[in-house]
Order: sequence, then structure tokens, then C-alpha cells
Amino acid sequence: MKKAICLSLVLFSIIVFIWSQYVGLTLNSQVVDKKQTVVPIEGCWIVEKYVSIGGATIDDKKAKQLIGKIAYFSGATVDFNGDTAKDAKYKVKSVNTKSYFWDTIKISAKSLGIQNDDVQIITINSNDIFFDEYVKLDESTLIKNYNGILLYFHKTKDSSDKHLYNKDKENNTKVLISKAEKEIRAKSGLLLGIRYENPEVEAGQSKYLYKTLWISSVNAKILPIVETKDLLLPRQDGFWKVGTCKKIENGYDKDVIWSYPINLITPTKPINTKSKQIKYTKTEASMAINFVGSNYISIDTAENANNIDLEKTYSDNQLKILPMDNLMGHSIKLTSLLGIEMEKSTLPGTLLNIPDNIQDEKLKKVDTNWGVIRRSGRWILRGRMETKMNSKHSFVDFDIPYASPKALTMYDDLFPSFNVIKTKVPSAIDAYSSPNRDFVVVITTTELRVFAIEGYNLGENLLTLKFKAGEIPIMSHWATGNYVDDWQKKVK
Repeated sequence: MKKAICLSLVLFSIIVFIWSQYVGLTLNSQVVDKKQTVVPIEGCWIVEKYVSIGGATIDDKKAKQLIGKIAYFSGATVDFNGDTAKDAKYKVKSVNTKSYFWDTIKISAKSLGIQNDDVQIITINSNDIFFDEYVKLDESTLIKNYNGILLYFHKTKDSSDKHLYNKDKENNTKVLISKAEKEIRAKSGLLLGIRYENPEVEAGQSKYLYKTLWISSVNAKILPIVETKDLLLPRQDGFWKVGTCKKIENGYDKDVIWSYPINLITPTKPINTKSKQIKYTKTEASMAINFVGSNYISIDTAENANNIDLEKTYSDNQLKILPMDNLMGHSIKLTSLLGIEMEKSTLPGTLLNIPDNIQDEKLKKVDTNWGVIRRSGRWILRGRMETKMNSKHSFVDFDIPYASPKALTMYDDLFPSFNVIKTKVPSAIDAYSSPNRDFVVVITTTELRVFAIEGYNLGENLLTLKFKAGEIPIMSHWATGNYVDDWQKKVK
């Protein structure tokens, strides 16, 4: 009897597994993105009208010529206005309508006459590279952002329906954007913090120096880049200056990071090191800033430590996250910011991509030995574990497979994608895109380049600034609308 029950359970498990794989049964309640096995758009779709939303790269005459154009979808083939993909792959996600249209084009869905609570975003890739994107309102209506105008498509039975749409119809008109929306979209600015090596390190000077670049655009025109000494950090209570200096401690030069609010201390006067407004970190043998957010700073430190057994000193390298309001405080724990239960002693090596050859070593806790770094257009969480190899102290750094929390990095979106950027600038190692999607800052090892955005691709190279060897971005803060004017004044 027991054997029969066991056999029945095994058979049932096999059936459930097969069903979940081939019939689509979901065994949990979590919604995940899946590649589409059923094409979400099929047939002929004709441009019924267009809506100008400001910032278009084509004029009304060319826009009107798009009325009556047909987008053709047939399996893996997509074609519109001469752009063709023959190996199209689709991804579909449902998003909040209000948030999507405001976040992507800074216009309210209501002003477009869209009443849907949610819409489907259909992304099309070709050869694993972004090709196009459509918004599906319902089974007969699509919207596409085409060079700064919104094209409305209506599904047709066949291409003969083309005559139904008159290119000169009065309803093919522009949307009146509110004054507030125009103001926000007309201005964008980026405070980009840079770390670089001190070219002439002398006694009492830090190895690294810092500066801030102000890159701004007004009415689609890039203004001259402004540079200021140290890091200019926008915070909720105003602007702060952040930098490093040396202090003598027990006869040794040591690094210390300082910060102060410039609205409370006149920045043109020499800093009074005894001022209570200035905040300092604890001293370290050496210190490098890797990231500066509004509320937290990520640093890489090295301090001489004693090995009692061998009676030798070695470098104790630590990654730390410190609160800007308490630089003398303890390093922030990873678990406290992520808000999830994680193993405090050792995180699973396989999960954290730790090399196999040290997974069995005695590793130090990572909960307070972590930080933030920049890579390929994203702020990345980075952990560090200390180990001993061949009787020598060492450490290994690894990516932490969690998205950086908003409390740390705030705005960190990139448009277009880094893969798209690399097709235009193969040497790109980093990039930053404006929330208004009016320009992108692309970083290579030798220069900073500012590009306009045209549709879903990089447009004209508007400005180029040479980078010195070893210059690394460590801070990015964006302003839009009237805030651009306020920040401009602080930089000057």
C-alpha cells in the first residue's frame, strides 16, 4: 500500500512538472517577464494621426507625410518606414499609464486623451539589440514615439484601408503642453563628480583629488561645461562641499574626508578647520571616494594592521558606506539598507560570484565591508571579503546581486541602453542620461562626450571634453526645470 502511494506521488510530481513546463502552469504567484511565444502584434497597422509633444527632430511637413504609413508585423518580421527587422523578438510588460508617460516623455496621459489605468509596453529586439518600442492601448490602437512625435496606429484588415485617413485632417494636431511641463522639459543639468590622482603628491597632500563638472542644456542647446574644485553635492537642506585632506596622527600623514554646507559657510573664504559645521571621517592611512549620494558616501580605505602571530603589519583594506550626516559613525550595514534577511557571517560564495579557489577560505563578514561603484551606466553594489592565501593577507571584491536601493542612488536610469550607446561609441565605459531624455553624457578612457537623443538612439555629438588618465566619475546628480537655474548659480 505504501509503495502504491509513493509511486502515485512520484507520478503526480512528474505530471505537474511537465504541465508547468509545456502547458504554462505557474507554480508560484510571482509575475516574471517572459519572452513571447505568441507574437503580441500582428498584421498591418496604419498611422492615423500624430501628436507633437515638443522637442521633435522633424518638422510638421515631414510629420504629416507619415499619416497613412503602414507598420507591418508578421511573425519575426517588422517593418515601418524603411526600418526592417527580420528576426524580431518581443518582450511585453504592463505598466501604470500615468507613470509611464510622465517618466518617459514628461507629459500627462490625460492631456493625450488616454484613460487607461495600465498599458502594455511592447519592446522589440533584433539580433539582441534594441530595435523599437510600441505602447498598446487596446487591440486596435498602438502608439510609437518617433523622433519626438507620437504616432497613433490603427489596426487594419489590409493595406487597402489606407485611403480612410486624410493627411490634412484637423485632428492631426499638436497637444498643448502645460507651462510647467514645458519648463521642466526645456532644462536639464548634471553635476558630475570626478576623482583623479594628484599629479604632484607632496608631504601633507592626499593621493586623490576631486572636482565637479556642471553639464547643462537649455532648450536643446548644450551650455559650456563649468568646473569647480572638490565635490559640489546637492542635498535636501542645500548644497554641500565634500573633499579630502591630510592630518598628522602619531607622526604619520593620514587621509580624512570632510564636508560642510556652503549655505552656512561662505565658500569663497578659507575653511576654518575648527568650525563645528565641518564634518570629518575618522583618519585612515589612505582613502578614496567611490560614490557620493545625497545621504551616503562610499569609500575605499586602507589602514596598517598588526599580525600578532607573525609580528608584522599588513594593509587592512575596507569598503565602507557612511552617512553624510555622521561621517564619524559606524559603517552602514548592507542588510539594514537592503531590508532583507542575509547571512551575517558569510554570504553564499556561488551567489556572490566568488572565485572557487577561495570559497573554502575563512572569509570576513561582508555586512559592513561593502560599497558602491560605477560600471556600464549603472551604480553597482560591491562587496569585499578578506582572506589569507599562502600565509598572506589578501581580499577579493565581488558584485552583490541586488539592485542598488533608492536610498543610496536615487535616479539611476539610462536611456538609450548601454548596448545601444556602445554601437555608436564602441569605446564607451560609462554613460549618464537626462531624466528629460534630451542628452546623454558618454564616458571613455580619454574623453567625455555629450550626445543628443534621437528616438531610441544617440544623435549628434554636441560637445567633447578631454579626460586625463585616471579620471573617474564618482557622483551624478540631475536637475530639471527651474532647479537648473538654481544649481547654475551654485556652480558659479
